[in-house]
Amino acid sequence: MAYAVVMAGGNGTRLWPRVRKKTPKHLMVYDDKTLLEKALERANALVGWDNVFVTTNADLQDTITSSITPFLAHNVYTEPAVRDTGPAIGLMAARIAATQPEAVIAFLPADHVILDDMEFNKVLKVALKAGETVDGLVVIGITANEPRTCYGYIRRGKPLYVEDGQPVYKVERFREKPEVDKAERYLRQGDYLWNSGIVVGRAEMILKLLKEYNPKLRPGLEQISASIGRPEEPEIVQQVYSSFERISFDYAVLERASKIYMVVGSFGWEDIGSWSSLARVSARDTVGNVFSGRAVSIDTSNCLVSTPGKLAAIIGVNDLIVIDTEDVLFICKKDRDQEVKALLRRLGQAGWEEYL
Repeated sequence: MAYAVVMAGGNGTRLWPRVRKKTPKHLMVYDDKTLLEKALERANALVGWDNVFVTTNADLQDTITSSITPFLAHNVYTEPAVRDTGPAIGLMAARIAATQPEAVIAFLPADHVILDDMEFNKVLKVALKAGETVDGLVVIGITANEPRTCYGYIRRGKPLYVEDGQPVYKVERFREKPEVDKAERYLRQGDYLWNSGIVVGRAEMILKLLKEYNPKLRPGLEQISASIGRPEEPEIVQQVYSSFERISFDYAVLERASKIYMVVGSFGWEDIGSWSSLARVSARDTVGNVFSGRAVSIDTSNCLVSTPGKLAAIIGVNDLIVIDTEDVLFICKKDRDQEVKALLRRLGQAGWEEYL
């Protein structure tokens, strides 16, 4: 049995002001649908609606359930506190392992743009098949075509075997977001790939590796596993989960474990973590501009401009991001969009919480 868990708990602050505390980035519209809707459609094509789950923060539950297909609402699970992907994946693995420990789960972030759904489906089916048999976990590496410093990297090891034309590789090591000189070296070497954040593995294997490499999580995960299906489950999950440390699954398991394998994906992937990353997968004019809505420009290039309900009239600017919302006008040099978090800290310090 195979399941897909769409992870919709992140916020995506670098896409402010369109993204706020109550409007997470996976509810942004891309190509006429939200990123979450597209992720759910890919999950359905992979495993069928009955086996698709969504996990999100407790404070986003109502927002998420009201924005997806009604018959999926009963498959939305919440994380009682924000504890990053390590505990989130552990909680969902425990829920599924309670009745089907051998079930293979694909954990799919909700905020990815995938340009080739058919190729995505083919690659993920290979990963699910590998997840049934390998003695560890399977990740999806993305062929790197430029030295991005905003992504983690995976070093490809030797191929183990070929499944449906796709090699399954041993992973040599993970590298966190590198400085630009290291990223350039990785690209030249040719055996480093971007880490997509997609993880595939058997429910019991995920729990085993989480407990093995994070002893602090072991007692809590065991308590949660023992409570699944019992009357005390909600109380135990609430209490125990809130006590977990905040840790990503990459750091909790992938960077520490030796039993990690990889399938390479070339399906047009982008992790929408900033306005410039959104621009990379959006339709551009002949001089690199991305205009959302009506716009007229002279001597303007490489800009991202979104002004819903207004005409954008632009003369003589380059490499700018302009985002207009009901209460905020955001203007930024394109190469500085990673500094949005610092801007939000200043808003918090000023006491302007209503804009966060």
